[in-house]
Amino acid sequence: MHHLGNELGPATAPPAGPVRTLRYDQPVAVIGDIHGRADLLARLLLKLPAGIPVLVTGDVGDRGPDTRGVIDQLVARGATGARGNHDEWLCTWANGGGFDPFAISPKMGGLATLLSYGVVGLDPVAIEAQAHRVPPDHALWLSELAVAVDLEVMGAPFWVIHAGVPATVNLRGLAFREVVPHLAARHPATLLWPSNDPAEMLAVDRPVIMGHVRRRAPADFGSVIAIDTGAGTSTGGALTAVVLPERKFVSVV
Repeated sequence: MHHLGNELGPATAPPAGPVRTLRYDQPVAVIGDIHGRADLLARLLLKLPAGIPVLVTGDVGDRGPDTRGVIDQLVARGATGARGNHDEWLCTWANGGGFDPFAISPKMGGLATLLSYGVVGLDPVAIEAQAHRVPPDHALWLSELAVAVDLEVMGAPFWVIHAGVPATVNLRGLAFREVVPHLAARHPATLLWPSNDPAEMLAVDRPVIMGHVRRRAPADFGSVIAIDTGAGTSTGGALTAVVLPERKFVSVV
């Protein structure tokens, strides 16, 4: 994992490819940051329409107590989606790429994730040697999360991007439809790490569904739909999904 060294972070290549294209002829639910709250996820899935496809905005793990339980449910449901900054270290470690000690800093909250997989000890070398504790289907699922999802639901286009689109990047010369593919391929960390205010975010060629920035309630700003409602935080928080294409919010606490 490459953690945030500056506002935009490093320009590393995503393991699953920068953009994944998904097309559905039925409604779809996109779930915001879960952060290890398997209990909230279970309740939210029960509130969603039966059989509806499920995507995530990233940050499925860390902070909350049961990242393993979260990914168990997402794998079983056939979910997919975008990668969050908190997913990077877990994906890298689980797939044999080494362990970044920044994961267990208080800011990241990765110790809870390690404990959910039965990892013993805090020494980075010992942790690195225990990557086998992550089930192969979890490692594969994590590796298939893309930086951005090019999503179409019953003819309505959306982007699913963990941190949204930063307004501070120089995008002169790019058409609106080129902005997200360009950033995902050339500067993926810009879509994973910065804390972008969704109310002030750069509008692109279609609405962006994002997490990453915690809010008391989900919000639809037209060009941006923000659905991180604080699951896994010390105050408890809620877990929210948006059902597309009608853009209906479903939340549990």
